[in-house]
Amino acid sequence: METVSGIQQFLEFVVLGITNHPHSARVTRREQNGATIFDLSADGEDIPRLIGTAGGTVNALRSLVQASADRDGLKVGVEITE
Repeated sequence: METVSGIQQFLEFVVLGITNHPHSARVTRREQNGATIFDLSADGEDIPRLIGTAGGTVNALRSLVQASADRDGLKVGVEITE
């Protein structure tokens, strides 16, 4: 569980740094089919910044999160919600 909390803190740090409206950005987590899913939400203007060109930013976040979780045998995912 410590790894999951660390991943969430990492995502919060990155999301707050990327967004223009950090006061409305949030990272929440939920369990789904044995995996921990991190939901990223932000101001509507910041959603394209989180997605990035051709999904590059969110895919990079997914790769980093999964690499961290793999060390402990965890399944994780990252989704952007509005």
